[in-house]
Amino acid sequence: MAVVVEGLGELRIALKEFAPDIAKNMNKRIRSEVTPIVKDARAKVPSAIFGTPNNWSNYEGINKNPTGYAYFPQYNPSEIRRGLTYSMARQKRTRNGYVSMVTLLNKNPAGAISETAGRSHPQGRPQYATRHTKMGFAYQVRTSRQSMSDNPKAGKMMIDRLDARMGTMKNFKSEGSTKTRGRLLYAAYAENQGRALDAIMKAIDESKAEFVRRSYSTPLRSAA
Repeated sequence: MAVVVEGLGELRIALKEFAPDIAKNMNKRIRSEVTPIVKDARAKVPSAIFGTPNNWSNYEGINKNPTGYAYFPQYNPSEIRRGLTYSMARQKRTRNGYVSMVTLLNKNPAGAISETAGRSHPQGRPQYATRHTKMGFAYQVRTSRQSMSDNPKAGKMMIDRLDARMGTMKNFKSEGSTKTRGRLLYAAYAENQGRALDAIMKAIDESKAEFVRRSYSTPLRSAA
């Protein structure tokens, strides 16, 4: 999730080279707006999802299946909270010519699952029935889009519990797609209701205006 402003890349380069004090103040203001969103997201992470601490054991450690998909990650609330962060590092320009100013990050695998589980499949991933047996269907995972569990309700059970413990997914865009929905960072950003974005835009605009004012009043010199 990134905040993008047209022409920002050029402004950041100019501030860094000619007015580092303005850049420092702008970045400080931006951090002060983003940090509360990250804190709110971290506060949404419960100590456990299923009963005892760290117990979504029905999902953890599932053996790699023949198609080679990795083990299901462990639920560690401390690691999930630590993985919820942000970056102000300069990113590559997008296809549309934009450069991100701030990127909200969910770095922990279990945190990413907690954030997005149910986006595409609210009832859980479908299973692939390979054959019919006396006890029912035997399932085999064929793609990453299918469930790894023998229990056809496992995905729905996890989604329901995540919704109950973390809150349901929220969309930070009024007309956004499923890709703009989540339970942690996306929800915290949605609950912020655009206040941080407005403040960030104001910080950028005022920094740009100060830079322009200064460039007309004094000769610009490259920072040492």
